[in-house]
Amino acid sequence: MTKLSRSRAADTSLSFQGQTMDLWSRPGYLVRRLHQISVAIFLDDMSDLNLTPVQFGALSVIANRPGIEQSLIGEELGLDRVNVGDVIARLIKNGLAQREVSQRDRRVKEVHLTEAGLRLAAEGAKRLMRIQDRFLAPLNEAQRATFLELTMLMITANNSLGRAPMRLPEG
Repeated sequence: MTKLSRSRAADTSLSFQGQTMDLWSRPGYLVRRLHQISVAIFLDDMSDLNLTPVQFGALSVIANRPGIEQSLIGEELGLDRVNVGDVIARLIKNGLAQREVSQRDRRVKEVHLTEAGLRLAAEGAKRLMRIQDRFLAPLNEAQRATFLELTMLMITANNSLGRAPMRLPEG
């Protein structure tokens, strides 16, 4: 532990029944805080586009798979049916997507991006590299690769434990 991390640990620990409960040793706390930082960087760079990270994720999925079934968007993003429905409804309300009944199966709703949605997805994709670089800036190239590898390992190994497991990439 570095001198800085030890001082942080001392500032965030408390004792309960004789055990020190240090926030800096709790993976869940660290992941939550890292998520907050990631969202803050995303919103800083995308604020003028009026998109949340989840909305941008949905735009990206739809842009890559035009006509995707609405339920599959949720599987791609790890969102439950209600949340993906809300995200798609907001995209439609903002003129970025449209939903239509599938010609193959009338029970299925397919989602497409509008021209405005395609433009916004393209603009967001241009900014995404800068966002990722800002987020990963404290790490060198080898550390970045290790961080991504370990993060993917944790997600794939624990995917079934999430409230809405996501469809994992093949291979």
